[in-house]
Amino acid sequence: MTALFVAGLLPLLGALLLPGLTQPRSRTAGVVATAVVLTVFLLVATSVPRFVDSPGPGSFPWIPQLGLSVSILADGLSMLFALLISGIGVIVFSYATAYLGAAERRRRFFCYLLLFMGAMMGVVLSANLISLFVFWELTSISSFLLIGYWHERDASRAGALKALAVTSAGGLAMLVGFVMIGSVCGTYEIPEILARRELLASSRWATPAALLVILGAVTKSAQMPFHFWLPSAMEAPTPVSAYLHAATMVKAGLYLVARLGPLFAAIEPWTSALTTLGLATMAWGSLMALRQTDLKGLLAFSTVSQLGLIMSLLAGATPGASSAGLLHLLNHACFKGALFLLVGIIEHEAHTRDVTRLGPLSRQMPRTWGLLAVGALSMAGMPPLGGFVSKELFLEYMLHLGPIAALVAVAGSILTAGYCFALAAGLARGRVGADETPAHDPGASLLWGPGLLVALSIALGFAPQMLVGHLVEAATAAATASPAPHLHLALWHGLNPALAASATALAIGFVIYSAWWSRRAPAPPKLLADRVYEAFLVGLESGARSLTASYMSGLLWRYVVIVLGLLGAGLALVLIENGLPAYQPWPARPALAVDYMTIAVCAAAAIGTVLARTRLAAILALGANGYALALVFVELGAPDLALTQVMVETAATVLFLAVFVYLPTYQPSESRQARPAHLLLSAAIAAIVVRFLASARTARVAPTISEYFVEHSLPDGGGHNIVNVILVDFRGLDTLGEISVLTVAGFACYAIVKLARARGTRSA
Repeated sequence: MTALFVAGLLPLLGALLLPGLTQPRSRTAGVVATAVVLTVFLLVATSVPRFVDSPGPGSFPWIPQLGLSVSILADGLSMLFALLISGIGVIVFSYATAYLGAAERRRRFFCYLLLFMGAMMGVVLSANLISLFVFWELTSISSFLLIGYWHERDASRAGALKALAVTSAGGLAMLVGFVMIGSVCGTYEIPEILARRELLASSRWATPAALLVILGAVTKSAQMPFHFWLPSAMEAPTPVSAYLHAATMVKAGLYLVARLGPLFAAIEPWTSALTTLGLATMAWGSLMALRQTDLKGLLAFSTVSQLGLIMSLLAGATPGASSAGLLHLLNHACFKGALFLLVGIIEHEAHTRDVTRLGPLSRQMPRTWGLLAVGALSMAGMPPLGGFVSKELFLEYMLHLGPIAALVAVAGSILTAGYCFALAAGLARGRVGADETPAHDPGASLLWGPGLLVALSIALGFAPQMLVGHLVEAATAAATASPAPHLHLALWHGLNPALAASATALAIGFVIYSAWWSRRAPAPPKLLADRVYEAFLVGLESGARSLTASYMSGLLWRYVVIVLGLLGAGLALVLIENGLPAYQPWPARPALAVDYMTIAVCAAAAIGTVLARTRLAAILALGANGYALALVFVELGAPDLALTQVMVETAATVLFLAVFVYLPTYQPSESRQARPAHLLLSAAIAAIVVRFLASARTARVAPTISEYFVEHSLPDGGGHNIVNVILVDFRGLDTLGEISVLTVAGFACYAIVKLARARGTRSA
């Protein structure tokens, strides 16, 4: 378990320490980052045999005094995803080291990429829902930084914002669902929650929690109608696109569905909603991919389609479908990672990704095209490649699910075959009239990674059971909360309806490719979801302006009315909701004449502040009120508070006098006239606050904490002054926060004064 803890922490430490070890544009940053990722991969790979055979959670103390610990969940599902993240990570980091030019800020890029990897490792290894959510949102933040890496481009900034807005919104909805789950089950630890799934199923919060978790999963995994952010994310550098599509970010939603499938499988509408969304996304993504002329756009929509396929398999949390989905997830990581890296090579060499401008790659870049063709055919489900094995299992499951599901699955497979043939055969000969742009194969530093992934795609076709059978069985057991099934993953399952459907899809797909490739490709249509998103942003901005203009009038009294009105309404709501307990006086010394005199001075000073006709009179009256309050503290036996009050009032009075010198001459206006509504609001606020304090005192159910401070200040804090011990020891973090706020405010005041002096000097 320690090895997994280190593996999850190491990328985050690498991102933190990399700036101190390398120069901004040095290639060393990539070498160091790749070494970190290789170490993570070795730690995970050596841990796989142990935790696949004997899964279980573990924890590491974090803040033992508060009972907080870092919990890790290590089972077949976590190991499969961790192996995928770290293994693909080694290839992507090595590729990026050779891919990025000398002008790029490599150090910043690899810091972001390490943060991205660490966040994803945290998602798949967390045994606690809250920590999973923290890492979940960290993947959104780090992907925002990576997608917008070329921030000088408008498209990069827009794509990064779109990805962040969609996935973060879904994540916040998911958090509400997590809170519901934790409240019903009495814990946020995932193994304990799964053990208490009957408790959640019988709760009225089961369906709302399921819907909210679905919202988080489908936004992260780009399912309809939230798929539109993924094509826009293609503005990121190619290594980022490859990593995002093959092993991270979009795979987080699939992991969540697989992890919580046993919890929600018996709760409607979990299975039906995810299956429907998955199949619809598969078909629509395939159709949109076929209409793209940009290679990265084509691959982006193909990822949307493939994610829908996997989502529909994982939705039911059944052993047969889940094992097919997890196997296809591995196949997808291999062929999609290879395809993105190869498209990056094509763009690097030919300086374009437009299929209408690319010449015959089989002649210009034979090795690159050969690898690209094998990867594309694996995605199409062509035997004897790995994609064929998992695609056939998918079709077999859908044929048994019903005619509508089977029809949509076959239609999606046909369209998938069409755009895959466009990649494999179409780029081999190029379009008629395409540019004969000089291009050639790169060196081994760029080709070894995609070559290895393509080799794995071939091996997963010939020997899937030997290579990943045991791992998929263990992952399926975790995703279904059942004993590990005995799978038979093989290239040949005999003549069956699934094989016939697969062959039909390939044949019709080739016909569709032939008809599409020979025509002039139309401009890709703008997605309706994109238009809705843009309209939403425009409406949100205009609505925010209108709302701000409605209350930001520049009149202080209006701001005070809003703040006090909301405060009074909130306190009144609390009192009404909890009832109005009978007022009970508490023990106190009898009031003396000096008490009444002091209170009278406070009241008179407050009234004088309101009625003052000059700023100087208002400042003096306000100061008198503060000093009278200090006298109240003295009378009540709190000299420390009295001294603090005197210091605050003195400093505030001096600052007011110093600032008001620079203000224009005060001109009384109608806004200072008394208003009955304001008087009523002030009286209501005073009455509500007094009643609230009295109710709080009456409703006390435990002894006051002051007794604890009196007893422990000297033995634990080593001080006779109880107030000082409270501020420094018992509430040290609060005091630190207050000091930090005052420090920031002091710097701000210094900056304002310095700026004012500079302007005054220029004016003179």
